[in-house]
Amino acid sequence: MNRIQRYRSISFFALLVMAVAGMAAVFAQSDRNGRINPELLTKSWSASWITVPDASPFDYGVYHFRRTFELQAKPSSFVIHVTGDNRYQLFVNGKQVVWGPARGDLNHWRYETVDIAPQLKSGKNVIAAVVWNFGQYAPESQVTDRTAFLLQGDTAAERVVDTGTRWKCMRNPAYQPLHYTHAQMMGYFVPGPGDRVDGASYPWGWQEPEFDDASWGEAQTDGRWRGSPRGARDGPNRWMLVPRNIPLMEETPERLAAVRRSSGVSLPAGFPEKQSAFTVPANTRARILLDQSHLTTAFPELIVSGGRGSVIELGYAESLFLPPAQRGGKGNRNEVEGKEFVGYYDLFTADGGSRRLFRPLWWRTYRYIDLKIETKGEPLVVEDLRGVYT
Repeated sequence: MNRIQRYRSISFFALLVMAVAGMAAVFAQSDRNGRINPELLTKSWSASWITVPDASPFDYGVYHFRRTFELQAKPSSFVIHVTGDNRYQLFVNGKQVVWGPARGDLNHWRYETVDIAPQLKSGKNVIAAVVWNFGQYAPESQVTDRTAFLLQGDTAAERVVDTGTRWKCMRNPAYQPLHYTHAQMMGYFVPGPGDRVDGASYPWGWQEPEFDDASWGEAQTDGRWRGSPRGARDGPNRWMLVPRNIPLMEETPERLAAVRRSSGVSLPAGFPEKQSAFTVPANTRARILLDQSHLTTAFPELIVSGGRGSVIELGYAESLFLPPAQRGGKGNRNEVEGKEFVGYYDLFTADGGSRRLFRPLWWRTYRYIDLKIETKGEPLVVEDLRGVYT
């Protein structure tokens, strides 16, 4: 066997091992998250896609849905199937349990199958979802028909939570898109918008059982929006449903490694390697450049208290840029002195509440985070800044 043949044999064996491991992971995920009722693979579902009345189905928008229901006892199993367009995150009694959907197209629209029994309890329960449509700002990879959300109970026992008019809904007015141009990012850039979030308009606690949703409206649906699997005949809408065929995404806590430079604020010795709160005084501008030490994909999580009206910007970049006089470019990515930060960002305006969590709707790619804070008449306490790797 010559060197090329040996290399091909090793490569084929490695691919085979990876394929088997991948299949095992999929089956393990299926075992953890429950079954799929075979009827749901070929027959129309009892659940219907739901939307928020009077909301544009195609433009940018962030929406919340809730379903409150009673259980006589904590179940040993409670399997549901869930999906959304463009994307969704699902919470059960305040705990995030799944997000998606996995990438597909309208002819293969993915749904996730999860057993939510561990999060349920006897008595009052709530399932809540945030669903968003990035509209004209959507990532280049995004396939979409229109804004909608769908949740189906696996059997008759779980169908009390099927999406329909018993669900409540609202459009979240706190969100606005931050659109970036290729020129701003100094290169081709199509991952979608940043989040501009006004804390004063945000419905804090919307996913919790005790939240008062009396002012929310009734979700909208009609006969054309019944869930329809790809194997069904004469599906009434464009989403041809198929099961997710890969494991759920990993989520692992991840802390930033170091502060590379800062101004306008005194930082504790342990920040950011460990949770160490610090205060930005009133009427102050502060800026902190944080280094992950390596490129990552993660949901940044910022927790703040007080500081009503404070504007907080979180910028993300793989590297800093040399100034134009030095012909620009990134140079050595470990170096920050004499370089400029160029990256996309999110904006959060604090409402003055306690331990407010800002987490963007979608994960970010970064090695460096540029944290800018401008306080108004109140000091702002930064309780923590961390990441959740995915």
